[in-house]
Amino acid sequence: MRLPAPVRRGLLLATLSIAVLSIAACAGGPPATKPWAETAARELHLSLASFELQGRRVTVTRGAFATGALPVVVYLPGIGQEGDAGQRWAAAWAQAGYAVLGVQPLAEDAAAWRSPLARTGEFRALGELHYGEALRTQRLQALRSLIAALKAQPAVAGATLDWQHMAVAGYETGAQTALDLGGDASGWRPQAVIAISPPPMASPAGEAAALLVTGDNDGDALGLVTRPAERRRAFDGLSPGAGWLLSLPGVSHAALAGTLAPEGWHVQDQHRGGEAAMGGMGGGRRGGMGGEQGAHRPAGGAPRGPRSGSATEAAQADLQDALRLSTAFLDARLRGAAMPAGALLQAR
Repeated sequence: MRLPAPVRRGLLLATLSIAVLSIAACAGGPPATKPWAETAARELHLSLASFELQGRRVTVTRGAFATGALPVVVYLPGIGQEGDAGQRWAAAWAQAGYAVLGVQPLAEDAAAWRSPLARTGEFRALGELHYGEALRTQRLQALRSLIAALKAQPAVAGATLDWQHMAVAGYETGAQTALDLGGDASGWRPQAVIAISPPPMASPAGEAAALLVTGDNDGDALGLVTRPAERRRAFDGLSPGAGWLLSLPGVSHAALAGTLAPEGWHVQDQHRGGEAAMGGMGGGRRGGMGGEQGAHRPAGGAPRGPRSGSATEAAQADLQDALRLSTAFLDARLRGAAMPAGALLQAR
């Protein structure tokens, strides 16, 4: 299923806008940055809102003119990200008629790049902590509590939500948690899961239908993944008919974050120089990619980890196949449409 022409044009305009800003930065002068809220409203016709719930910030992205009860996608960002990350994913799904609720369930995950481990360059230990069983269990419990509180509200940020048609999507630790929730047979689980760049992990039993998104360049700055192919381990363990794998050629781990560069990120890209152009694959003292120095550069006023790579890279990467096929997957699982097919998509 192809996205409607206005959606494709809007996403293309947003990507071209970032490209123009990046060219200006390379020319020597700081570009006139454009806030994401302006791009979302004026070019993509999206409505953005946010609110606090159980001490966590929830970001709501939906079509500006969407009406009626909207099917829901809960989006879980990765290490060091807040709920407003993954704008390209949220924009594509919102333009297709979904309400996308972004939330980082644990404050510890959001603050990862400000932690003592990050500041001392102990990136492997940081990864082991955040992917480890203790935080993994806490994250799943926090997510269940947040979803229960959200479902108890008749409307969220002015939008009526259809919780009978609901998916959970996530990136990195968010992908791990999405798969955990989809496979938890002991309680409520979503109808569909989208796991973007998941860690190597076994598939939980009793899984919901899952789409895993990775690629041959989906590396690891934390030193926990030896080969990108290891990220498909959860797919290999899914039951027949319950899993699909979208493998994207040449798309990096940083690009899969689906980030549009916000104000200030061009400053970090300029400081990183050639390293930024390589997506953060530098010769750091620890962690192997990005390095200790890159992790401490400013990015919208806060440090980013070596995994983040270049904001420009993440903003300009060609994710059109991923945006289109992930939307078609949601339509199939939540709206009864036919499952998508394509050379990049493999079914269990």
